[in-house]
Amino acid sequence: MLVSDSGVTGGSDILVKIVSPEGQMFTAYFPEDTLIEEIKNRAIDYFYPAGETGAGRFKIVRVCDTTTLHDFLTLGQEQVVMYEELLLIERRIPEAGTLWDLGAVRAPQHGAITTATAALPAPQNPVRQPNLQSLLSTNELSFELRKILISLIEAGARLAAAGRNYELTLAQLTAALEEPRKPQPIIVQVITPEEIAARLNSADVNSISTGTSNGGDELYKRAQHLQRFLEKFRAWRIKIMDPPNPEAITALKDLGFSYDDADNALRTTGCNVPAAASWLMGERGSSVFELINGLPDGLILQTLLKQPQIQRGLLNTRMLIAFIAMVGQTGSASLWLNSPHGSPLLSQISRTYHSEKYCLAVNQFSERQEQQTAPSTSRQRN
Repeated sequence: MLVSDSGVTGGSDILVKIVSPEGQMFTAYFPEDTLIEEIKNRAIDYFYPAGETGAGRFKIVRVCDTTTLHDFLTLGQEQVVMYEELLLIERRIPEAGTLWDLGAVRAPQHGAITTATAALPAPQNPVRQPNLQSLLSTNELSFELRKILISLIEAGARLAAAGRNYELTLAQLTAALEEPRKPQPIIVQVITPEEIAARLNSADVNSISTGTSNGGDELYKRAQHLQRFLEKFRAWRIKIMDPPNPEAITALKDLGFSYDDADNALRTTGCNVPAAASWLMGERGSSVFELINGLPDGLILQTLLKQPQIQRGLLNTRMLIAFIAMVGQTGSASLWLNSPHGSPLLSQISRTYHSEKYCLAVNQFSERQEQQTAPSTSRQRN
């Protein structure tokens, strides 16, 4: 071990031991404000006095935890203690040109893939890529989204009925269900000052009469407005359904159902004959093809309504009107999915619904497995 000439110093200096790649040791005292780069240069000058190596080739590493010390920090900043051992090791520098040679990671050509797989047997059932447009328009995904939006619209209407401006909000939601009216010609009407005074007097009388009985009838008025909207919303959902085709009605009539019942069931289930037959036999609320009603009042709907982002969306009248437009028109779904206002909310609804649906399916499967294994274990004990 070699001690440098600076060995006799003040009490604030730190004794550092540096070991070279060849096993030699360099020991010296350094102040706390000495840069790691200076210590590395001193060690390189001691181990390689001929100057055959540069400072950028090496780095200093702790022995205790193998962490690398930064050249631009000091001993105090790196928290180097007295008598600590450090290693001077070489940096791993890649060979010149290897980082720019992308030939080794380039994908093989189509001809090479064909030649390599020529001897393999042809697949019997080739997997077809799904058509996303048809998936969104005819698959169960759009049916599930429709049921979710119906439930959220009804929940938003109930929240609006409990709010301050419930009449205006429910009126706006009701107007979204109506077809756009044709512009009517402007009619000019002349009103005399006597008619204005008479209207003001009648308005004052009505306000006084309604103010006395407003306290007891407020809850009844809110419930009445909400019930009127929910009934109109359900009638609107039945109205916008596509009329069933004659083949589907004939198939249900052959099963013994009447024309009116078959027509109502097909409109309710989106012209799906098996789902309509199940609906007519009393299995209602469990199928995703039942498009008139929303989600059943269960764990999935409760979890959706507990999400803070979904709750804020239900308090926004614009989002409720957007939901109504998505239920009524299939083209509005893609429009709101790409908007900055509707995309985060719809993504949160989709993630929450599918995660809860998956967890529910896993729990039901585990319960069935436990029920199947319980009798076998009881027999073994007997």
